[in-house]
Amino acid sequence: MDHEYSISGRLWVDNADSVLLNQDCREYTFGDIVFLLLATSAKEIQITLKDKFKAVSISDDKIAACCAELSRKFVCRVRIEKLHEEYGNANVFNGGSDYEVVCADRFVCECLNGKEISRSRTQI
Repeated sequence: MDHEYSISGRLWVDNADSVLLNQDCREYTFGDIVFLLLATSAKEIQITLKDKFKAVSISDDKIAACCAELSRKFVCRVRIEKLHEEYGNANVFNGGSDYEVVCADRFVCECLNGKEISRSRTQI
C-alpha cells in the first residue's frame, strides 16, 4: 500500500494583488512549516506546502494554529485541509482489480479574522 499526504488551502481577501505585493508575503513561515501563497483570482490566494514531504509529520493542531495565524495576519477567512490517502487494490465490477484510493482521512480547519469557526475530520 502507498500513502500520499497533502496540505493545501485558501485565503479569501478583498484584493489578492495588494496582499501579495510585498515579496515577504509570498512565503509564510510558521515555526518549521513554510507555505507558498499564490493569487488564483482577484480575491483568492492558494496556500500550498513548500516541502510536500513534511505533510506526513504535521499535526492537526499545528494545522489549526497555522490557519488561525494566517487568518489573523491577513484579516480574512482561511481554510486549510490536510489529506491522507491510502492506495491499494480495489475490486472492480468486471472481476478484476484496480490500484486506487481505498481509504482517505481528511482534516479541515477554517478560521475568520484569527478565530477558528470550524474544524472537522472525515474518513472516506
